Amino acid sequence: MLVPNHRAGLDFARALAREAGRAALVAPQITPLKAWAERFAEAAAEPQARRLARLHAALRHSDWLGSVDKWALANELLRLIDELSAARAPGATGQPVLDLPPDVSPEREVALIEAVWRTLNAGGDDPQARYAAALDALAADLTRAPRPIFGYALGPLSGGEQAFLARCADHAPLTLYEGDADDPVALTLRQAWLATEPPLQARATALATRFADSPVVEQITVAPAPHLEAEARAVASWVAAQLRAGRQALALIALDRETARRVRALLERLDVLVADETGWALSTTVAAAVVDRWLECVASDFPHVELLDLLKSPFVLDDPAARQDQVLQLELALRRQRVAQGAADIERVARQEFGALPAWLASLFDARQRFARTSAPLALWLQRLADSLDQLAARAPLEADAAGARVLETLAALGRDLAQDSEKYDFNEWRRWLGLALESASFVDAGVDSPIVLTSLPAARGRSFDAIAVIGADARHLPALPTPGLFSQATRRQLGLRTSADDAADAVTDLIALLGQGPALLSWRAWNDDEPNPASPLVLRLQALHLAAWSSALPEQGIGEPPARASTLPGRCTRPAPVVPAARLPRRYSPTAYQTLLDCPYHFFARAVLGIRELDEADDALDKSDYGNALHRILKRFHDGDPPHDPAQALALLDACAEAEFAALPAYTAAAWRSKWSAIAPAYVDAWLEWAGEGWRHASSESEFAVAVAVAGLGEVTLHGRVDRVDRRGDALAVIDYKTGSAQGLKKKLRMPDEAVQLPFYAWLCNARAAYLPINEAPVAPLELDGETDVDAISRRLPELLAALAAGAPLPAGGVEADCRYCAVRGLCRKGMWHA
Repeated sequence: MLVPNHRAGLDFARALAREAGRAALVAPQITPLKAWAERFAEAAAEPQARRLARLHAALRHSDWLGSVDKWALANELLRLIDELSAARAPGATGQPVLDLPPDVSPEREVALIEAVWRTLNAGGDDPQARYAAALDALAADLTRAPRPIFGYALGPLSGGEQAFLARCADHAPLTLYEGDADDPVALTLRQAWLATEPPLQARATALATRFADSPVVEQITVAPAPHLEAEARAVASWVAAQLRAGRQALALIALDRETARRVRALLERLDVLVADETGWALSTTVAAAVVDRWLECVASDFPHVELLDLLKSPFVLDDPAARQDQVLQLELALRRQRVAQGAADIERVARQEFGALPAWLASLFDARQRFARTSAPLALWLQRLADSLDQLAARAPLEADAAGARVLETLAALGRDLAQDSEKYDFNEWRRWLGLALESASFVDAGVDSPIVLTSLPAARGRSFDAIAVIGADARHLPALPTPGLFSQATRRQLGLRTSADDAADAVTDLIALLGQGPALLSWRAWNDDEPNPASPLVLRLQALHLAAWSSALPEQGIGEPPARASTLPGRCTRPAPVVPAARLPRRYSPTAYQTLLDCPYHFFARAVLGIRELDEADDALDKSDYGNALHRILKRFHDGDPPHDPAQALALLDACAEAEFAALPAYTAAAWRSKWSAIAPAYVDAWLEWAGEGWRHASSESEFAVAVAVAGLGEVTLHGRVDRVDRRGDALAVIDYKTGSAQGLKKKLRMPDEAVQLPFYAWLCNARAAYLPINEAPVAPLELDGETDVDAISRRLPELLAALAAGAPLPAGGVEADCRYCAVRGLCRKGMWHA
């Protein structure tokens, strides 16, 4: 008895025992065809890793291929060649891939495939040649001892397999089963999905005549959902209903893996375990990510993101809890000092923080130092990786983790398979190969044993289920869109290989067989990443046929809330308004703190009382604020240098100050900023000379001013600020505040000095005139604070507010939406969720 897979064989054996009605039953030999042929295979096939390396070695020396990724090309070519081998009839190994007339030249892609075909299949030790030889030996054995052969739901067969079955049929009875053609559900689905003639209305009329009641209305439910979470909830609710109805063996067909993972998570909340048979790429596991982080540290001299991920991992350098606090301290220091990468700079920061280099960081640096990076064969590169993992004490933790053990097994197997390969590669070529190898390998969590399985359409072929949910029945997944590749569907068709149209037809056949077994759900979401995501054409055609035949739509599954275990729900989120004890209030206040208190008291609470700050970004590109800081340093150096009143000499001094500042910056950034500032510098000099012509002289730059005031309930507090520039004319002072924003925005602030308090606060601190000086565009002109502004009342309001806070006034969240949209503490105040 031939079955498509071992799981289908188990289901078939159980069905035989059930139908026989006996306590014990000696079943026939039940096996997939490949497993049967494997018993007659003789020599071992050449490992796929070795074949891939051999093919890549040939491709990398071909100049005409250009800059194409040779590893990706080799990978796709190898799959294509194996498909060609499997599709060809026995004895066709020496024939050309494409039988063309002598005067017709093959296309370039076909010529490449022809050359690769002859190179890889010359020895006859490729996997497909080995499989073909095993089928020949099996056929010979059956010729000597014929016995009946049955096949059930075998699905698409290769050319060699079809030839084998035809040969068997000459010597023994051969019967193939593909399902009940007269089953009402299957018949209805075939009329909707496979038939094209007569027109749909005629097919619908014929069905309605044959079946007074719809065969599928009690069988198939649809679940259109507006978004991913809604679809997942609908599927989870449907699964719960099937379990309550006593159905145990459920198949969740994961066409959309993202939604399927969410369904699994929702079901696990109900203590409903799901066995995931599809698994996922080994490269996406946490264990494989550790290897990738480590190799990135080796390649790029410890980028801080990869370094910190590695240091926080439980797979390396022994117990992570022992270094947790120090790693966090190092992270904050790297962010604060903007050290993005480099072992030397990281070591310097670490010594500043800890006094000495921590042992765990020293071990990491030493392991990288010992990691040789000279060109070497792939197997030697894998040995270097294994040795470095040993130095990082990573082997034992990886072996203790299921995915980690799979990573180590894969690396070891690749090393054995490639032991005889002598082609040398540099570090980047090897790493690209390793990434593809880990992407090609899969990890399946075998720790869950459940009758509810998450699987694919091909893996469900021939199996028996009580109910089926098809997750992701949309136009992207049913039928699946062709996978992008280097070879088009037209090339595949020209070579006589299966195309995406053939895969789509197989998917329809598999789906019809599944949906006829029991209650079924077809779910999809209407939107994907803000793009419309329509239902599958199969679903739309079935709905149209059903409506035309029985004047009713298919039943819909409500989204609802999936059942959940009893738990205490969180309280409703409300607008926060904390009250702060006087002892917790700060004793020093800057204009920024004052402005924050006015804009949003809760923001002030988070920053000034709780001390919460946004983390610095070590690798942030220099941005507008950095440009403003650079200009502040340039102008301080210029005015501290007592600039002459001659325009040319003053501009020369300003240019020299700018050049000294920009020289210390990255070349690209310096060039962009130098170009921008050079257009404004002459206008700045003109504005300065005009100001100086009125009698003003530079007094100081970046100066600190502070005033102590008594606050009821708090005692003495200090109001302070750092002023960009202070000028003097006789006994009068003027405060200049440099701004790189637009002049229009600054004029708006000047019209509302009681709401934009920075400049009035500076004027009060220094007892001086005050002006913004926009330095973002020419001409440069100061924007002075209105002399009628009551700076004393504006500044004295701060102590009054502080006294109210000390007396128990709350600090409510009250920012305007324009500010809240970019507020760093919005996640704390939960604005937008206050009434949810």
